[in-house]
This record gives sequence, C-alpha cells and structure tokens, in this order.
Amino acid sequence: MPPTRREYLKRRCRQTDLNLHNAQVRLASIYKTVIVQHPELGPRLHALIGTIDGCRRALLLYYRGSFAGTEKGLWNSEDMDIILEQAQEVPDPHYEY
Repeated sequence: MPPTRREYLKRRCRQTDLNLHNAQVRLASIYKTVIVQHPELGPRLHALIGTIDGCRRALLLYYRGSFAGTEKGLWNSEDMDIILEQAQEVPDPHYEY
C-alpha cells in the first residue's frame, strides 16, 4: 500500500532536517579550518550555521503544528553547540603531511 500524503510529508520533514544537519556539520568543519588563516570569515560562517539552525527549528515547529506530535530526531536546542564542538579541521589536499 502506498504511503499516505501525511506519511510522505513526515518522511520529507525528517529527510530535510537530516540534510540541514549534515550541511551544518560540513560548515562547522570548514569554520574550524578557515578560522585559523582567515578570521574575518569566521562571523559569516557562524551566521550561516546559525541560519541553518533557525531553518531546522522552523521545520520542527511546522512538524509539531502539522502533525501534532514530536519527533525526537529533529532539531534540538543544543545541536549547534555540539556540532561546533565536534567539528574537525578539513585536511588540505595540496599540503603534504
């Protein structure tokens, strides 16, 4: 039996949140790498990470309003801090270690 429109939208919300989370993780890694040599880019990258965090929060609010439930895998208020803490520097492919 094909999924209902409701199930389809719930699945798409979870997929969208996961993709936004992955984008945050990648930007945090770039932030950690770039901040050393180009500190002027730090505030811009941090703002982008914050914007994505806001999008994830809005998606959670949409999810709660549309489906009257909570999804444990969606946005959490501590996510951005955890992502920035766990970010690792991206190795430079042109630099030989």
